[in-house]
Amino acid sequence: MVEGSNHSVLNGSYPASRWLDHIVSPYGLALISYALFLFSCLIPASIYSRYMMEPDLMFLDLPTILFYTLCVASFLAGVWLLNWLFPVSSGARKFETRISSISFLLLPLILGIAAAVIADLYLINNFPTLLVSLMAQQGADVKDTVAFEVDGHLAFMPLLLIGILWWSFWRSYDFVLQGWRWRLVRSLLVVALLVVIASSALVLSRNTLMLALIGLAILYVTRKLGSGQINSRFIFKNGAVIVVCLSLLFFLFSYLRGVDSWDEQINTLMGYTAASYNRLAGVVNGRIHYPFAGHGMYLSGVLAHSQVLPFSRLLEAPEPLDVWSSEFGAVSRAGLDGSLIWSGAFGYIFSDLGWLSLPFLFVYGLLYGAAWNWIKQGRVIGIVLYPCFGFCALFWVGSNYLLDQPTEILSIVVVFLALYELVFVRSQTLAPINR
Repeated sequence: MVEGSNHSVLNGSYPASRWLDHIVSPYGLALISYALFLFSCLIPASIYSRYMMEPDLMFLDLPTILFYTLCVASFLAGVWLLNWLFPVSSGARKFETRISSISFLLLPLILGIAAAVIADLYLINNFPTLLVSLMAQQGADVKDTVAFEVDGHLAFMPLLLIGILWWSFWRSYDFVLQGWRWRLVRSLLVVALLVVIASSALVLSRNTLMLALIGLAILYVTRKLGSGQINSRFIFKNGAVIVVCLSLLFFLFSYLRGVDSWDEQINTLMGYTAASYNRLAGVVNGRIHYPFAGHGMYLSGVLAHSQVLPFSRLLEAPEPLDVWSSEFGAVSRAGLDGSLIWSGAFGYIFSDLGWLSLPFLFVYGLLYGAAWNWIKQGRVIGIVLYPCFGFCALFWVGSNYLLDQPTEILSIVVVFLALYELVFVRSQTLAPINR
């Protein structure tokens, strides 16, 4: 059975002057992260120290603000240059598949759901006290117990499902689905998202859950841009919903970890945001020294503990546990809370590269510009990788996530889905749209 469709992907002809058109582009996402950084640097030192019980190193710290600003500027310069050299136009993507559109969309999705559920059942079977500990608000113990089990072979399954979920969501717009067909696809998408939430909750992995949700939000807004349905009301309304939902999930995960007072919740929230910039200030000003700095171990989690690529063996890298543990000691020696180790993506990059961080982030910008072009064209590599890239830009407050395990695994998903489309897509064309 052959089915086709005609839907807009992302029209490249909209006026570039409208700021809303760039809200989920690399420009918009970078500026959102930059705004969060500046806000953190303006938090009065007395308020920060009250909740975090450590000295405030970032408050109006000019070297830190200058470094972060130059990093963002280098990144944006790379994005601009790529888009200037390789401008793309997009339009209506038409598909002819060798099987029905329903089968085409749902086969990978069912496979991903089954793999993630099997991984969850395996985890529960091997850690029978897991659910009881979560219900007893002993999530911190759970996190410590299963951390390296999940970072190993079990991490693949939820990320596999996330990549397939993003692809299925995007491609569902490329077919004219009505009635029971659309309800069936929508139901499976919801089931897949619920499985991701359950998988994240089992190991209290905020990063995995936020990656899935923010990635879906980026895809949704990108699709709406293509159909010209974006306005200020849409952005603020849906932006508020996303912020509220993510905040509730964040506080729920904190509650499962045993954090139940308001002051402790504020401490946890600031610990995952403003505290990272405080450590960034420590790195930039030479107060924090990582033991393995200069060897790429903090720059990239893939170098430190890749499950697919043999970097750690080729470089004779230290054990992942040693690299991770070294951060706690470095932060403690700087007179800061040693239980909070993130120094932000730019802090980790600076610790390994110094001021060479600026050309490195310029290359980052080139990569983001390419990924933005790919998703505007509706290519598999863009559909799966750009949501991850977008999350990583918003997650500059945390680790250098772009060179960590999720990107590595999602790249494998790209290969799998590209081969899947090669087999089951008879033809596809990209026709210009006149708007």
